[in-house]
Amino acid sequence: MSAALANWLPPWLRHYQRSLLAGDISAGLIVTLLLVPQGLAYALVAGLPPQTGLYASLLPLVLYAFSGRSHAQSVGPMAVTALLVAATLSRLAAAGSDDYLLAAIWLALLSGAMLLLFGLLRLGFLADALSQPVLAGFTSGSALLIVVSQLAPLAGFRASGASLPDIAAAFFRHAAAFNPLAFGVGLGGLLFLVLARRYFARLLLACGFAANVARTLSRTAPMLLVLGGLLLVSQAQWQTLLPVVGVVPGGLPHLQLAALPSTGLAPLVMPAFFIALINYVQSLSVAQMLAAPRRENIDPDRELVALGLCNLGAGLSGGFPVTGGLTRSVVNADAGANTQLASLITAALMVLLLSTSTALLADLPLSLLAATIIASVAVMVDFGALRAAWRTERADAVAFAVTFLLVLALGVDAGIVAGVVMSLSVWLMRSSRPHIAVLGRVPGTEHFRNVTRYHTEPLPGVLLLRVDESLFFGNARHVGDSILQLVAVSDKHSLLLVMSAVNRLDMTALTMLERLDETLAERGVTLHLAEVKGPVLDVCKRSGLAARFGGRLHLSTHIAIQQLCPSLDYHI
Repeated sequence: MSAALANWLPPWLRHYQRSLLAGDISAGLIVTLLLVPQGLAYALVAGLPPQTGLYASLLPLVLYAFSGRSHAQSVGPMAVTALLVAATLSRLAAAGSDDYLLAAIWLALLSGAMLLLFGLLRLGFLADALSQPVLAGFTSGSALLIVVSQLAPLAGFRASGASLPDIAAAFFRHAAAFNPLAFGVGLGGLLFLVLARRYFARLLLACGFAANVARTLSRTAPMLLVLGGLLLVSQAQWQTLLPVVGVVPGGLPHLQLAALPSTGLAPLVMPAFFIALINYVQSLSVAQMLAAPRRENIDPDRELVALGLCNLGAGLSGGFPVTGGLTRSVVNADAGANTQLASLITAALMVLLLSTSTALLADLPLSLLAATIIASVAVMVDFGALRAAWRTERADAVAFAVTFLLVLALGVDAGIVAGVVMSLSVWLMRSSRPHIAVLGRVPGTEHFRNVTRYHTEPLPGVLLLRVDESLFFGNARHVGDSILQLVAVSDKHSLLLVMSAVNRLDMTALTMLERLDETLAERGVTLHLAEVKGPVLDVCKRSGLAARFGGRLHLSTHIAIQQLCPSLDYHI
């Protein structure tokens, strides 16, 4: 192999060892058994034909294998993404129409283009736009919404909606179409999945399987359910008695740029951005979780590029937006995936399925797919983050609760907008009201600490304050007013502002410091600054603030107090 060609290959392929092959083969097979029912089920959630879920499970696997860096990340359809697609498209086109399908494809293309552009611009920090409590609230709310949305398919009829009130109203409007046979099959399938999750691994252990093998095989229960459902329906001749998947077109998808929907692309731009954001945060979180035990590093910008290519591939092959799925990726890792060859094997098996066996899926009851969705998504409803936030930081708990409730009340698209707003609002609220500590000297030391937390000695004539936050437009006015209030109740002739926690200053903060200096001078108080960090000092020099404070900028608090309180005993 030439050196030039080798440089284009991913690291895992350049250094592949034969000893890794067995694990990759087993993982590729196991993930295929999980991906088939997931692909069909998530297409159902998105309101799309079942084959789109299979199409979205093919090319993205190949593209991530050559562009991503996680050894076990499995890219494909995800429940929350499918719900976001459905919520977006339900307002633009009728489910099942050509416009609906074209819009779904363009959502993948637009979100892919955005992700690719963000990656090339090195905007990996976008993952921080959602705080952990807000993301947990959004995920739990979306998962509960998905579970509720699948109650109608479980009962054999369709009742769509983008929010909890809409779904509930549609459910009761169509309840007369309740199908007892479909409900019985679906409920039996759900019970099987619940029991399999709890007891299947134990049963395999009792049969002599190794622990890791038993755990991995237990994850194939959805595929076993699909096979059992197909066998049951065909043997009992129930095809006309309950809703089934129907004909799934065979053959590989054609790679082409889809026609534009009649609505144009404008209504899809903002939803595509939020879908891209959610998919990126999900994918990066999974990749970092899988990398941690192996002490590997995941480059966020690289993941942006890889996920962008995957979504472009999904759109070009007739699928909908994709991301790294937590369940599939964990199963991939547990099944022995050592490299992305496992995903290439999964892709090869999907090609084989699409080429030869899609006709076998026609008799699969939709109620069993609904049961598969409910069983896999219900575990995502997790209030652990809410309890932890309530014990530690109430603002985070409020952010979780508000995001969760808005997802249920207004839908996932409004919920994700609210989540971003909540994340930024909580950050701005905390930053706009920074902690300002009154400091004193710890006796017998050169250390200065908060007078309310430590035993300190007073500093004659000097009020010593520390602002525990960077200074910017969002908090400059509040900090200036708070400092003036503290000075007003003090009889000190000097104010020493300790800047050790200030990592940056903007123009608004610089203006505030100048006005603060002028106001204090009018009151007979001299303002001094100490422990100004290098980057902050550079800003002060460029703005002229450093020259204004000539002789009043001190290297350390200790040096400043020696100058301002020469009579204080500093022999330690």
